[in-house]
Amino acid sequence: MSKEIWKSPLYPATDAVGEKHMIDVTQSISAGLKHNEALVGHIIGWMKERGFTRVLDFGAGALRHTLALLDAGLEVTAVEFKQAYSRDKAGEKLKAARSREGFIELYWPSDFLKKPAKKYDVAVLAFVLQVVPNKTDRVRILKEVAKRLDPIGPQRIYYASRFGDAKNLKDDRKYKDGWIRGSGAATTFYTEWNAAETHAFMKKRGFVHAGRYGGSAQPFIYERNAGL
Repeated sequence: MSKEIWKSPLYPATDAVGEKHMIDVTQSISAGLKHNEALVGHIIGWMKERGFTRVLDFGAGALRHTLALLDAGLEVTAVEFKQAYSRDKAGEKLKAARSREGFIELYWPSDFLKKPAKKYDVAVLAFVLQVVPNKTDRVRILKEVAKRLDPIGPQRIYYASRFGDAKNLKDDRKYKDGWIRGSGAATTFYTEWNAAETHAFMKKRGFVHAGRYGGSAQPFIYERNAGL
């Protein structure tokens, strides 16, 4: 991992047959997708019942969840690479978010790492960890998110990921524990874990499975202080 941690969304990679690629994790963003209504609805309802207001949307992509949460009156910090917003649709979403009250802009993740550890009631990790090709980076993401969850609260994470795409991916595109997808400037990475593997990854870092919300292949909720 670079000494300048997460300065770039680019990861050089060589696949199983020796072909070299440049993975761009921002190419995994689908800027035209609508927000996951089940995810957003659960977050809003759960937080408003408890008087919580602070959300960290880490790896926020084209801000589809950020915008919906802002529209519900929550305060949202969205963390993503600058390069994601050079594309028209994502750039339009960023402009829209900037016009909302309660939006705090931080680019993922090098600037985020330098900021004081502002505390949040809830973090969103929606379709993030499985597109990061470096295991060390995945763990670091979770650690940095955990640092910023309010220690006197439930320390809740809303997680989303796909499952089942791997059956269509070819062995010659294998890279580390996943696969290289696409080509040229649109090259991305994907890996997947079943529910038990996902729960184990989170539990090892102190987060236990605390529920589901629907609307995703893996719509999981995790907490460090479960039951608060």
